[in-house]
Amino acid sequence: METAVRWSPSSTLDDQRFLYVDIPGKSFNLCKVTSRDDVLGTLKYDVLSSRHSVPPFRAFDWSSADENLAVVGQSSGEAAVLRLDDDTQSPVVFPIRNQRSCNAVAFNTQGLLAAGLDKVRNDFSLNIWNVNQRLSLGSSARPFGSSRYPTEPLRKLASSEPITSIKFFKDHPETLVVGVRGQSVRIYDLRESSGSPSLQFITRCVHNIAIDWLDENYIAACFPSNDVAISIWDRRSGFRYPTAAGAASASADSGPLSTALDLKPDIESNSTISSLRFCRSKRGCLGMLTTTGTFRCYDIAKEYLSEENKLSLEHALGQDSSKHYPEQIYTRKVQDFRPSILPSGGAAKKDWQRVTSFDFLNKGVVSQPVAITLLADKTVSLFTPPPPPSSTDLSSKCSLTSQINFGKTPSNIIPSEKEHGNQSTSDHPIGETDESNHEKQESLFPTDDTPSFDDALSWLTIPRLRCAEGYLLDSEKNKAIVSENHSLQELWDWIGRAHSRSKNDSMIIHGIDMNYVGVYSVWNGKLGRSFESRRDSSELAEERSISQLFQELVHKLSFAQSKTCESEFPEKRQLCLHICGAPESNDDLVNTVNKLVADRQHSKAAALAIFQDEVKLAYKALRENKPTQAHKLLAMAIIGGSKGDAGPDWEETCAEIAAELTDPYARAILAMVGNSDWMSVLQEATLPLRYRVEVALRWLPDAELTSYLRDASVQAIHQGDVEGVLLTGLDHAALDLFQSYINKFNDVQTPVLAMCHTVPRFIRDAPSKARFEAWRETYRHQMNSWKLHLNRVKFDIESRKLAITWESRRLVEPPLQQISLVCNYCTRPLTQQDTSNSEVAATPTEYSHATPGNPLGHASMNGTACPKCNRHMPRCGICSLWLGTPDPMSKASIAEDSKKPASTTQSHEDIMRRFVAFCVNCNHGFHADHARDWFNKHKVCPVAECGCICDR
Repeated sequence: METAVRWSPSSTLDDQRFLYVDIPGKSFNLCKVTSRDDVLGTLKYDVLSSRHSVPPFRAFDWSSADENLAVVGQSSGEAAVLRLDDDTQSPVVFPIRNQRSCNAVAFNTQGLLAAGLDKVRNDFSLNIWNVNQRLSLGSSARPFGSSRYPTEPLRKLASSEPITSIKFFKDHPETLVVGVRGQSVRIYDLRESSGSPSLQFITRCVHNIAIDWLDENYIAACFPSNDVAISIWDRRSGFRYPTAAGAASASADSGPLSTALDLKPDIESNSTISSLRFCRSKRGCLGMLTTTGTFRCYDIAKEYLSEENKLSLEHALGQDSSKHYPEQIYTRKVQDFRPSILPSGGAAKKDWQRVTSFDFLNKGVVSQPVAITLLADKTVSLFTPPPPPSSTDLSSKCSLTSQINFGKTPSNIIPSEKEHGNQSTSDHPIGETDESNHEKQESLFPTDDTPSFDDALSWLTIPRLRCAEGYLLDSEKNKAIVSENHSLQELWDWIGRAHSRSKNDSMIIHGIDMNYVGVYSVWNGKLGRSFESRRDSSELAEERSISQLFQELVHKLSFAQSKTCESEFPEKRQLCLHICGAPESNDDLVNTVNKLVADRQHSKAAALAIFQDEVKLAYKALRENKPTQAHKLLAMAIIGGSKGDAGPDWEETCAEIAAELTDPYARAILAMVGNSDWMSVLQEATLPLRYRVEVALRWLPDAELTSYLRDASVQAIHQGDVEGVLLTGLDHAALDLFQSYINKFNDVQTPVLAMCHTVPRFIRDAPSKARFEAWRETYRHQMNSWKLHLNRVKFDIESRKLAITWESRRLVEPPLQQISLVCNYCTRPLTQQDTSNSEVAATPTEYSHATPGNPLGHASMNGTACPKCNRHMPRCGICSLWLGTPDPMSKASIAEDSKKPASTTQSHEDIMRRFVAFCVNCNHGFHADHARDWFNKHKVCPVAECGCICDR
């Protein structure tokens, strides 16, 4: 082993630390995680303290009680305690009488140190030292570690036996488990004076001892080479009930103790097990690492034990004895760990990606098994086991096809750079940034390959998880939910801007609604089949062409002048740029660039300046706010290309550099400065579509622009690229685009949510509405199948609010009443209004009528009676009065009786008192306020002889 990593068990979400050990370099580094690279999945960290020039060592351990203390076991057999926060202090050395290799060292949580040595005749191989005593002696007598101390160990055990591995128990710090080469795994209790082991397991698996952090009854160890094996023991198998002092161990003559579980790892013949560690956040999760980089997770579960068997055991052995009795365990599943962010394209693992060391994150940081790892190239990364598939994710609404493509799964285990406010790829080297999301989805699974079953299930759960998070019609919230998908972010960004404009009349000209229109429609001066819907209340006195309407709309909006080429249709270009969300003036551009630079999105800021031919602004953006070396080189390329005398060599060099980059903005800049041709920018497929369209609108001649927008629209519709909504708008062409999207990804969620903004506001023809309604009903059924009924109701309400014209005229009638109280006797509704014209009305021969009041009592005390059979509602199970009447003894009722006139509007409290509550189990009813008061103190139904536990 050349390097090692250990995670701090005291880490929190805000303060995550680990120890980086360079064994050949003889150094220890205490590090703090700062961010996670969203592209490569590697961790970025700061070194808080370090210790160099450490004596050569064969073993080490890190104190969980004091992160600044580490111990190393040297080849001479001495154990040396180091301070990591002070490189100038000499280590505290614990000498031995006979020199031999120190194979294992371990701290406990109370200041004890155990050192395991090779065997030598007539000498002990397991020494226990009191570190606190030695440190206090050093502080009072002489400086830390200034010399060796001749004091004897606190305990000396295992005479003439080679020790291979040591671990202390956390729940019993005075107890430790050790491996004795070729003999056994033993448990020693340092409180016993005999020096004999309390428990012993005869085995050859004595290396890499690990104790389950969350259930310390289980101990694992391995035989690392040749006939590789892993054994797990339950320390309760030798449990002894208290005996008289000095009595022999109950297990001394009980014979060898068997293992709880034996594992036979299937690994390469030339590899050995280098590390075993239990997960800190999940019980029974055992991680194994080999020298060739096989990183595997064994999920170990307990056999089911019925409550009846537990009671029988406790009856025979005593109260709570089941907790001290061994439990049967089995291997539930075995999985290979994988990076938390998969390599693009699923490429085969390279040698530099081989894991050389690992440790598990603690429970305070994650709730699932996540491992911090060191790779062969000494980078620190995160690995996780594949998520378990769920059988409920498949349904008739979500069939699997070979057309499904998968994007990367987001991970929030370590705070990413986005959570620190750096949402740009600028903090990465330019050559390591994200490609477009569309490319990632295309490249991860080729279209001629069928995805694995696990990946297919993971893909099908994405819409459900998004819906549960609130993925509905709020554009800003939707952008946050789909933060891992650039294309969907662009879609919701455009819809959000369009929706904001639709809230006022800024896009209304002569009564014609121009909201949600796309760039292609504006440039070509055509609104297609939606024109009639848009001119519902038009005040046009004479015929005008659509192009003239767009020109008048531009004059109404009064756009500031921005840089564009010569054109016969400057107004159309301005309106199209406005729809794209491009900066409309030089001041807007400067503000946008400055904001991006402040967010350290240098290359994007420079690209936006280049798109408006602002070379100086682009150069300035790449030189401010701590630019990287790559940004400085890019700034130099901009200055070199601006001179205008570049030759073929310059163009070829820029093209070669751009081919090695993945940052779309840097590639676009190099494409432009390489040959000063805007078409080269438009051919940069990794650049988001909105910026390519912006460049085309500014710099392409009219004829070329018409051809480009036509081709781009056709391609977006054919590929189902949701960024193409910028061109099509949410119009009829968008239905075709989303149909391709559904065919490709089997996902109706996003198309339905997007098109709710314009159906039926602008799209009202029967075929188009029928297509959308089919998508909509499918999605509603999906939400119901996911048990997300409240989300489905919110979707119905919010989508109905969008079905409104700019004049606030509703296009969809609210649904009929779906819930009503009915009479127990005749099952007719208890409504007091005349419902003869509604669908819930009585038959033509039956009439609804008001309840006749009691002439001797107040009207409010008559209660609610059936308008058909004149029977009252049931009585309250608590006060025995009719439901539908207020409490006569309440202050609200007394005040009501004294009011004049009697028709005065009732108070809110009095109205609530007339509400009723029913138990769905026993069907008894109560006044709502009575039920609230009763069930605050009781759980059983108040009705006599009813034992129903209503408050479950």
